[in-house]
Amino acid sequence: MDFFDPPEESLLASLFRPWNEEIQNKEESDTPKYPLDQIFHMLYQEYGRDDVNALVADRLLIEDSSDQVSTQHNVIARISSDLDANPQIVTTNFDHLFEPTLKGKVGKVHEPPAFPDISLGVPLTGITYLHGRLKEPEAKQHPYVLSSADFGRAYLSEGWATSFIRSLLEHFTVVLVGYKAEDPPVNYLLQGLNHDEKSGRSNLYAFDRGLPAEIEAKWRDRGVTAIAYKDHHKLWESLKAWADRADDPRKWRANVIKLAMKGPRQIASHERGQVFHLVRSTPGARLLATAPSTPPAEWLCVFDAYCRAAKKSSGYGNTETFDPLDEFGLDDDPPRLPESSDLQIRRTYENLLEWHRGDTNPPTSHQLSNRQPTGSEDLPPRLSHLLNWIAINIESPVIAWWAIRQFGLHPQLVDRINHQLRRIELPQEARRIWNLILEYQSDDRNFNWGDGWFELKDRVKNEGWNPSVLRSFESKTAPFLSCHLPSGNEASMPPFKDWDDVSPKELARWEVKFPDRHEERIDIPDKVLLPVFNIAQANLYRAVGFLKDLNETYYITPTCYPDREVDGQDDYRTNVAVYFEWFLKLFNRMVDVSPEITRAHVLTWPTDDQYFFRKLKLYALNRVELFKANEAAEILLELNQDCFWDEKIRRELVFLLSDRWDEFSSTNRNTLTVRLLNGPDKMDHWSEDDYPNYRIEIACRYARWLSLQGRSLSPDHTRQLDSMISGIPEWNDGWATGYVTEHRTRAEWVRTDETPDAIIDLPVNEIVERAEADQDRYFERFTEKRPFTGLVKVNPRIALGKV
Repeated sequence: MDFFDPPEESLLASLFRPWNEEIQNKEESDTPKYPLDQIFHMLYQEYGRDDVNALVADRLLIEDSSDQVSTQHNVIARISSDLDANPQIVTTNFDHLFEPTLKGKVGKVHEPPAFPDISLGVPLTGITYLHGRLKEPEAKQHPYVLSSADFGRAYLSEGWATSFIRSLLEHFTVVLVGYKAEDPPVNYLLQGLNHDEKSGRSNLYAFDRGLPAEIEAKWRDRGVTAIAYKDHHKLWESLKAWADRADDPRKWRANVIKLAMKGPRQIASHERGQVFHLVRSTPGARLLATAPSTPPAEWLCVFDAYCRAAKKSSGYGNTETFDPLDEFGLDDDPPRLPESSDLQIRRTYENLLEWHRGDTNPPTSHQLSNRQPTGSEDLPPRLSHLLNWIAINIESPVIAWWAIRQFGLHPQLVDRINHQLRRIELPQEARRIWNLILEYQSDDRNFNWGDGWFELKDRVKNEGWNPSVLRSFESKTAPFLSCHLPSGNEASMPPFKDWDDVSPKELARWEVKFPDRHEERIDIPDKVLLPVFNIAQANLYRAVGFLKDLNETYYITPTCYPDREVDGQDDYRTNVAVYFEWFLKLFNRMVDVSPEITRAHVLTWPTDDQYFFRKLKLYALNRVELFKANEAAEILLELNQDCFWDEKIRRELVFLLSDRWDEFSSTNRNTLTVRLLNGPDKMDHWSEDDYPNYRIEIACRYARWLSLQGRSLSPDHTRQLDSMISGIPEWNDGWATGYVTEHRTRAEWVRTDETPDAIIDLPVNEIVERAEADQDRYFERFTEKRPFTGLVKVNPRIALGKV
């Protein structure tokens, strides 16, 4: 503009004036400015294209110097290099400042429109001048893209620049450096890409200076991923660090793995981001899995977005809060979402345990037949390396904690974990927990709605009870392991300790479940009753095995007498309870249809099973079709003390004694009475001082209940029982009846009884003590007594005198 010096009052001069002011002030201005490409177009019209372009060449051309390389240009050349360290630069600048970086390298200089055809495999190595390369001022032609007409030709009408950029985006990640969102090259580039609405820009990025929110908003509408930076110095510092990585990727990866050895909680979020970036690539994942000393298993909580972005958790009774995003988050992770559903997390946070663009896509994953065996499926190499790393680290409780939370594990991972379990030493408790995890993960019923019963019902309807349907019945009614994740801090905080210090409840609360039958009835004719009963019985044995693996010590199963001596109603039943009651119905039918076979089954039932069969056996002994009374008595007397006095079978025991008491021989009655009056042995949690009182009280509850049912004891035993009861303070027969009665849910209004009868005639000094005693309400009592309130209303003088 100085050279051509248009008149001050001219349109051209006025349009350029804001640009000139910005140059003189040496700082960027927010003042709206007329686009430079259109100013150049006006210069062409006024002074001629060749003269304007020759002047541009004269002003930009500097003397080449073989030993002078711009630091910034050198950094960009290093970052863009291919695996052989050859630069791959595409620039819209005309100057030659990048060319010294080519010395000693393989690469060409490409000028428009003769660009390398990337789609045909032509390498991009060298420098590609997208808008033309600077010529000598005296050259005959200066084919630069400067004016709006030049941009329109390059990106729209002829489109050779757009075609090249489109091909570039299909094969490379493109990063724009030194551009603003409103710059003409950017506008024309994006217009060209949008021309056919087919070009994706998911791998197009741009650096821009400013606040992240503002920069992202500025570029978002253009479909470009913006990377904000604070100032130019910080940008070039970061780019230099990436250039160092590009110079020697192996050294950089080794340093990152060394950094990872510290563990994710011991380093900053941007350092976690470096490890994350490393493992995003196949070479990086391989290095992680094959490192001589494997990085801590906690890194799995960084790689897994669902762990990294999980909700905050806190323990009970304290203010300690664990925020996974603070401990495992990356520097470029978005802030925590208001509600972190799995779908939102998947859309927002990057997850390295899933397929990524750049991973291979094995064709065997898309076959409808001739598939590879389960556990041998092809995986992208990156995921395969991560799988191996996870399996190597199963000695850490963190991996177990993570595995429990997964909605299914890949069969190859399950196979590798099984392989590791066979070859390494682990504490027995750790091995037990891993066995539970793998069994839980291998059962699809934990992750599906569970419509197997409907499918079975349809098959019975269409096919009848053929052998295939029976096998299906066996698989669809089998119990399975399920689990609930812990609450408190452990909800999102993995166990940062060794197996010896980990409580199983920190990992999960395990549960045995039976498939839901959805209250849908399937008719079982008598001809298939026996095989169905055998399967149902085998399922109970399987459930017993699960419960033993879970070390369940206090497991309550429903009573075998759901309609006898009960108080309240059962509003909620677990699916185990539903199955147990269904098995009882099958058993009762078996008694009617095949008593001899049923008796043979009962005799095999183990009385040392505290979960199902001890209770079922006592119930079966009460069936006159199966056992004579004295035979039942002898089986009872053979029970050891722990089995006989098991609280969980007390209803089955006393109902059996009561129902068949008169059928027992006098010898068996006396022997059973002696055993009842002697009471239980001392349990581990009873103190030596308390045991005598506990023993007598429990013995009296059992024996007194029998006598209340009209079952006569011998005179000596009756006197002994009366003597024992007399030694128990405040005894009443409700202790005996309440011990046998099954208390279920009751919902009633709590009434207030203000009747003062209990205190109105007492001496003044005894009124308050008695009133306070009567005011206490037992949990199961639905009347709250307020005798003192009634006394105030009836005789306020006495009440006031006491006050």
